[in-house]
Amino acid sequence: MRNADGWGALEVRHVRAFATVVDEGSFSGAARELGYTQSAVSQQIGALERIVGRPVLRRPPGGRRPPELTDTGRVVLAHARPLLERVKAAQADVASLAGDHLGQVTVLTFQSFGAQVLPAVLSAFRARCPSVEVRIEEAFDVDGLLGAVERGEVDVSFASLPLPEGPFAARELCDDPYVLVTSADGHERSLDDLDGRPLLGIRGCPQYRLVELEMIARGVAPESISRFDNNAIIQALVAAGEGVAIVPELVIDAADSRIAVHPLPELPARRLIAVWHRERALSAAAREFIDAAEEASARSQ
Repeated sequence: MRNADGWGALEVRHVRAFATVVDEGSFSGAARELGYTQSAVSQQIGALERIVGRPVLRRPPGGRRPPELTDTGRVVLAHARPLLERVKAAQADVASLAGDHLGQVTVLTFQSFGAQVLPAVLSAFRARCPSVEVRIEEAFDVDGLLGAVERGEVDVSFASLPLPEGPFAARELCDDPYVLVTSADGHERSLDDLDGRPLLGIRGCPQYRLVELEMIARGVAPESISRFDNNAIIQALVAAGEGVAIVPELVIDAADSRIAVHPLPELPARRLIAVWHRERALSAAAREFIDAAEEASARSQ
């Protein structure tokens, strides 16, 4: 297969069709997803293979099995994914130029910040930009919170330090100290009281390794460690006497008379941040949203 067109003829539509065939597992599925005819998808893949000079997909006979990536296809796909993400981010950046305080800000939050701090952030932002629509989504782990920023799917995400390597810029907002949560009649007051006790916590919280290291240093070995995505489940189980929890303070509704909350000053607090893509042009509304987040977080301390 001769490289007739040259790599300069490579277009976004070629790699988008290729990636969609891989994701959908068939040419027909890619056609439905892209709104093309199946023959149009085949033409895009054919054009890509002419440009690359080698097949990128192996079509099993009979058409019943998904197309298989060739070695060349794996290399091309690895480069295609970031390219498509940057195109999507560019589209969002251009859309953000429609007006300083017009349009939409897309925000990604995690459960405790969304319940305890985000309402105050929104109130501060509404005072600044009353005409801007705010679209709010939730993620349950660091990969979800930061992956959406990296792919250009959201303007701002809330997360906690430390930040992994990546195209991220951040503004520090506030500290969220770790606390020990027991049932109202529980006798535990510190990490030293947790030896042999069932311990509950949040799934996907990167700072828990620090908690575990501190317990190891103190010779404390919980009976078991269980983690959950839902904060209400953690609080309900603690209230029922099914274990104790070490969680950031924002996770807990301290007004619940069924539980007792004890400070753990020996543990470093979780540092909460607003994160955005450092290579993207933030709209004026998104910048105002970050300022509002800083303002509201400072008031919550």
